[in-house]
Amino acid sequence: EIILGQVKGEIYKNNNTQRVNTRIEKKTIRALIVDSFPRWEYRYLRNALNRDPGVDLSCILFHPGMNPSVGENYIQEFPQDEASLAPFDVIFLGDVGLKENELNLKQCKLLSDLIQYQAAGIIFLPGRRGGQQTLSETSLSEVLPVIYDTEKPRGLGTRNPSPYTLTQRGREHWLTKLRGTGEKNREFWSKLPGFHWAATIRKTKPGSEVLAVHSNYVTEWGKMPILVIRQIGAGKSLYLGSDSAWRWRRGVEDKYHYRFWSQVVRWMAHGRYL
Repeated sequence: EIILGQVKGEIYKNNNTQRVNTRIEKKTIRALIVDSFPRWEYRYLRNALNRDPGVDLSCILFHPGMNPSVGENYIQEFPQDEASLAPFDVIFLGDVGLKENELNLKQCKLLSDLIQYQAAGIIFLPGRRGGQQTLSETSLSEVLPVIYDTEKPRGLGTRNPSPYTLTQRGREHWLTKLRGTGEKNREFWSKLPGFHWAATIRKTKPGSEVLAVHSNYVTEWGKMPILVIRQIGAGKSLYLGSDSAWRWRRGVEDKYHYRFWSQVVRWMAHGRYL
């Protein structure tokens, strides 16, 4: 209950109180990271989620040409049916695609249905192998918030780091709020270490919201989107086009990197707990 004191000369005195009912529950979010090789982005993301007390993490590394990884939190194969995949609230899809010993059409269909009909969330984290280019040929094309540029499957590399440039929507969105309690309101994103590589896309799909764009690279539709979100069916999808979020740790260690991914997993899973 919020009660405000009266102000001298106040005309309307019956609107100084407000009562709101809320419910606090302890929920554990089940997350699954799927990638091909243990690139830096995967390693630091895995550490961030593994240390989050509100996240129950599982991982699978396909290791093309080798056996899948084994160890703490690792599973040996991608869930093969709806019942096995349904417990996961958030899926991180790395540099993998429609390839032998990676994903197949059935598994892509399971993922698409999980997002659209069971209110789960999916995060697309493309890599330099260009594996996600093939996802446009699967059911996941309905979930992807962007259209990849098939003429540049290996992405775009730059010698100098490119900073993230927030759009107007990005400056307002909860996901990009990196300011902690008691911290001064600074332009965090312009001060974050930039990226040297980004996946190339042609444009976003209808209904997508662009939160950040490439500061330099321009397509025929304008500056190339880097951070995009989309509501698809009952669930959500998110696209992060650079694999350098781990570089945000420079000088501050876990502070902003962990904060960002913590916000992402909770926002993506929120629909499941409504």
